[in-house]
Amino acid sequence: MNFVKAVVLILVVTGLTLACTGCTFKTKDFAQNNTSQGYTTQLNVPEYPNANKTSYSKIPVIGQFVTYQTNDTPQQVLEFYRSQMQDQGYNESRSFTSTNETGGLVIFARGQDTVWVTAGQNQGTTDIAVRTSFQS
Repeated sequence: MNFVKAVVLILVVTGLTLACTGCTFKTKDFAQNNTSQGYTTQLNVPEYPNANKTSYSKIPVIGQFVTYQTNDTPQQVLEFYRSQMQDQGYNESRSFTSTNETGGLVIFARGQDTVWVTAGQNQGTTDIAVRTSFQS
């Protein structure tokens, strides 16, 4: 039963993550892919290659969020982050994939820091949301 509660909580947080990308909490919209050496300017998390950054939000106590769009599949996105985050010393603590593989969530942990990566198909593109629990 605790597993079901955890899954529901993760889905709610993921939904809020995607919904908050349009909120008025210090949100910046990006017309172009705005990066420095493959890392976002706000987060110390690798940026997905050839993706368009669509928003950034920093919400006190909750964390930081950045969203992207890409033409790659959700599976390609999640595999990229699995590889990159492991290289940075993070461990995969949880992972969920939709039964039809049109989306998924991977949670990474390193000490007290957590990074949540969601990827889902949306009208022919893949939306990516990255949430961190730490301030960079």
